[in-house]
Amino acid sequence: MITADKHRFTITEVEKMYEHEILPHDERVELINGELYVMSPKNPPHFITQRNLFNFFSDHLAKEEYLIDKEIPIDISQTSMPEPDLLIARQREGLQRDEYVQVSDLMLLVEVSDTTASRDLGKKKQLYAQAGVPVYWVISIPEQRVHIFSDLYEDDYGTSVSYKKGPFRALPFDFSISFDDIFPKV
Repeated sequence: MITADKHRFTITEVEKMYEHEILPHDERVELINGELYVMSPKNPPHFITQRNLFNFFSDHLAKEEYLIDKEIPIDISQTSMPEPDLLIARQREGLQRDEYVQVSDLMLLVEVSDTTASRDLGKKKQLYAQAGVPVYWVISIPEQRVHIFSDLYEDDYGTSVSYKKGPFRALPFDFSISFDDIFPKV
């Protein structure tokens, strides 16, 4: 029996595929553990949730201290460059010039999940924990649920909490957030 081996891509190979137009420039992909995933188009519940989170954290955190951004690549390893829906990092001078956000800068990563829940709660959760991301949220739009992972312990999160209603503490910060601050208005 013949089995096909998977080719695991590197960031450099993906950049070259864009450069040589093997991947079209408008094709949004994410590299996770060497595998390329086409990113789903954003529907209104997804981008409204993302915008609500961005606005909430922008209103509660000082921009001199924190960088809040959406869908920017995080250089985790040679074979992983995810683009979380929202990130919050400690502000530093290089981030305002020409540097990538490093894992050591990160305080919180958020994935808004409407069709990608299994990957967000599986491969990405594992990737983020192994990389040392201190707090990771998955916002499940279909379930109207917020999953929060924290307290890193041996390449995994030691604490996993799921909220179906709020308000709740907006880890890693010392203030609360409600479901009205997150989800689109019904």
